[in-house]
Amino acid sequence: MPSAEQIKACIFDMDGLLLDTEIIYTNVTNKILEPYGKTFPLETKIKMMGRDVRTATNILLTDLELPLSFEEYDRQATELKQIFFRKAQFLPGAEKLIKHLAEHSIPIAVATGSSKPMFLLKTENHGSVFELFAGHVTCGDDVEVKNSKPSPDIFLTAMRRLDSNLLPEDCLVFEDAENGIAAANNAGMSSIWVHDMRFALDPLTPPAAHNATERITSLLDFVPE
Repeated sequence: MPSAEQIKACIFDMDGLLLDTEIIYTNVTNKILEPYGKTFPLETKIKMMGRDVRTATNILLTDLELPLSFEEYDRQATELKQIFFRKAQFLPGAEKLIKHLAEHSIPIAVATGSSKPMFLLKTENHGSVFELFAGHVTCGDDVEVKNSKPSPDIFLTAMRRLDSNLLPEDCLVFEDAENGIAAANNAGMSSIWVHDMRFALDPLTPPAAHNATERITSLLDFVPE
C-alpha cells in the first residue's frame, strides 16, 4: 500500500461502494425475471458488476437466454429504478470517509458507470455529502469516457479533471467490483477492493488472490493515515 505521502487524490466508484444500490439492482432484476420463471444467479451478477448498463444487460440476457432486446429490458428496468433508487442509502463508513477526506483537503472524485441521470436519481437525498466532491463526478455516459470498465478511461478522465498535474501513481481508487479493480490497474493507480461479502460466491472464505493493492470488506475497515 502506498504511503499517505504518495497518495494525492482519491477516486471513488459509487454503486455498491458508497451507496447500497447493488441489492436494489438485484431486486429490480428479479422482478423482471419473475414472469419468465427465472431468478438472478450470483455468478451472472458478479460478471455484470462494474460494467456499463448496456454491457451488463447484454450479459444478463445472454446468460439467462431471455427473449428480450436490450431496449425492452432497459425500459422495464428504468421504470423500476425510478421508484427504488431514490431509497438508496450510504454503505457503512462511506459518509464518514468522504467527510474526513474533504475536511483534510484531499482531492476526491466520483467515477461511476452510472449515467448522469441515474447518478442524480441515486444521490438526490444525499446532496449535502456529494456536494463535497465539488462537482468532480464522471459518469459512464460522459463523452470523454470512450470505453467502460475494465478500460481505464473513466479513472483517467476523473484524474485529469481533479488536477491536470496529477499522475496515475498519485491516485488511490476505491472499488467494490473486480472489473473496477482491473480498470484501476489498467490506469496505473493503486486500489482498495471493498469486497462486499454479500456478493461473494463463497462468503465464508476470502479469495486466495486478488489484483487490488489492498482488500477490505467494508469502508469501516479503512483507516486514513
